[in-house]
Amino acid sequence: MRIALVGYGRMGRAVEQVATERGHEVVARIDLEDNPDGRGITSEGLNGAAVAVEFSVPEAAPRNLAALAACGVDAVAGTTGWYDQLDEVRAAVEAAGTGLVYAPNFSLGMQLFFRVARQAGHLCDRLDDYDAFILEAHHRHKQDHPSGTARKLAEILLAELSRKTRWELGPGEGPADPSVLQVTAVRAGEIPGTHTLGLEGPDDRIEIRHEAKGRTGFARGAVAAAEWIQGRSGVFTLDDMLAETWS
Repeated sequence: MRIALVGYGRMGRAVEQVATERGHEVVARIDLEDNPDGRGITSEGLNGAAVAVEFSVPEAAPRNLAALAACGVDAVAGTTGWYDQLDEVRAAVEAAGTGLVYAPNFSLGMQLFFRVARQAGHLCDRLDDYDAFILEAHHRHKQDHPSGTARKLAEILLAELSRKTRWELGPGEGPADPSVLQVTAVRAGEIPGTHTLGLEGPDDRIEIRHEAKGRTGFARGAVAAAEWIQGRSGVFTLDDMLAETWS
């Protein structure tokens, strides 16, 4: 498979290494300075790529994905923080008849974590004395706060916890509102990514934690998604892919 990399930072290089190990060919590398306002994404520049893997920055991702669709190239989007523009990107992908897989986290281990978290939230809803919280930590270069993964984790828990009505990045000033799911973000050093779901009870605490050892796990999932999206049209999440491959 011929792959283009849109965003050639640390994640782009990790994807290149995994893709090469799996026998694929990286035929284009388009970094931020080569791509002002998405104008660097052209059919010529993509060099016959079948799929592009996009790890850039939130403000660039929607333009990049629309440009890839216009060039007839399927895409895997690992950038987070742009989902408020998902409808516009979806329209571009559907108009072009291409395929897109997006996810806040391409680690397959994190997908297991999401499923464990859903069951934990369901069980916790029956125990009024337990209060849930989310803590995430990433490297100091990460731009979105909280992470896209923490946002999805919060949405999963809100769907299961009837006593929580919304989540907030905090804590803020004053006493905590018990109806609010508290999400705390830490940015320090070069932490690849750590997410903790805590259940605080009167006599004990339960913590479920996913800690990335590096970027390779995210890259493996992104390359697997690139292999899967070929020949499909429309917008898919990693859940859609796993529903088929894990069934």
